[in-house]
Amino acid sequence: MELAAHIHYLLYRHDCVTIPGFGAFLVSYKEAYFDEARQLYFPPSKKLSFNEQIQSNDGILASHLARTLGISYERAVLEGHQQIIAWKGKVQKAKLTLPSLGTFELNREGKLVFSPDKGLNFLAASYALPMVAAQVVSRGITKKTAQPPVYFTLEKTKSKRIIGYAAVAASVLALFAVSSNSYNNQQADNQWLAEQALRQEARELAGVSVYDLGELPTLKIELPTEQSSQQPYHIIAGSFRSQVNAKRLANSLQQQGYSSAQYLSQTPSGFYQVSFASYASMREAYNAMGRIKRNNYPDAWVLKK
Repeated sequence: MELAAHIHYLLYRHDCVTIPGFGAFLVSYKEAYFDEARQLYFPPSKKLSFNEQIQSNDGILASHLARTLGISYERAVLEGHQQIIAWKGKVQKAKLTLPSLGTFELNREGKLVFSPDKGLNFLAASYALPMVAAQVVSRGITKKTAQPPVYFTLEKTKSKRIIGYAAVAASVLALFAVSSNSYNNQQADNQWLAEQALRQEARELAGVSVYDLGELPTLKIELPTEQSSQQPYHIIAGSFRSQVNAKRLANSLQQQGYSSAQYLSQTPSGFYQVSFASYASMREAYNAMGRIKRNNYPDAWVLKK
């Protein structure tokens, strides 16, 4: 049984997958970032880590193995336990390599040290997104100064009459240039006044939009409810380190018709488990779990709390 492949698959759907008696694989969200040294943009991702202290059975792996391999839950737990014994025996002698996850080895204190494989990304939303190279942005284009046009040239051999004509023509051109500049200045002044009026109107509209907020909605805060000791059996839909994600899944299940769906109080390991419903007896819980699994939730499992 390739247990590592099943763990790799489950990490796309859960933030934590516990291997009873061995430890837990965790994925944490990392935002997109820019590597200035390499001039590359990297997409958002979920990075893999390992915690040897979390070893309690959360039922996710065993339920998945039972469904995938077509065996009972108890048989799946036994198969996983045998694989873990083999892993521990191998890591005592040499490095333990788990394909598509990473490698384990013991340090001087006898603790497991995990090194994840490079390039792993368990965020399905950015799966297969490549790195993007930074592009140089041009801030402007320098233009050569245009040379003034040449209207006429004077030759020394011309007569004084021709020089007089040229002087008159130069005076006419100068007068035309002054008139043109005056007209342009007047046009610029008119445009400046129009822009000032538009700016004043924008300031007034901005003041109204900022300070006239209207009626604000009532803030509603929902706190996780404590589970009654009379209903200790819960059908679990998922486990999250983030309380926001747990609340989102509970609301989604309620909209699908599971009116009793809720997220349970935080576990000692720091996780919030989302429950379809809670029951007083194990038989009621397992009967309800069978119906839930037939409703496209094959990974549901029963927790006694």
